[in-house]
Amino acid sequence: MTVSLKTDTIILSGTCGAEEVETLVGYLESLPGLSVDLGAATAIHTALWQALMVFRPRMVGASMSSLVDNRLLLALNAFLDDTQEPPVKLAESSSSQ
Repeated sequence: MTVSLKTDTIILSGTCGAEEVETLVGYLESLPGLSVDLGAATAIHTALWQALMVFRPRMVGASMSSLVDNRLLLALNAFLDDTQEPPVKLAESSSSQ
């Protein structure tokens, strides 16, 4: 199992596939306020990222790649915090009417 509960932290480890989202959501629903440690994860399926965006837990631990460190995790933390601007601004799409 790649999603587990230790003391007051949800641990993601190894390759976290979509089949683990129910476990993650169960922990996040039944134990609000827990931190999620991403330090031991080598890959995280987008379904788990979506659950993290919905429940907005505090995330701790070093992440598994420079892409996640430099872009995704910073943007996700900014989204979860709601007090920061995202580190990367997306170009606004121009709509022709």
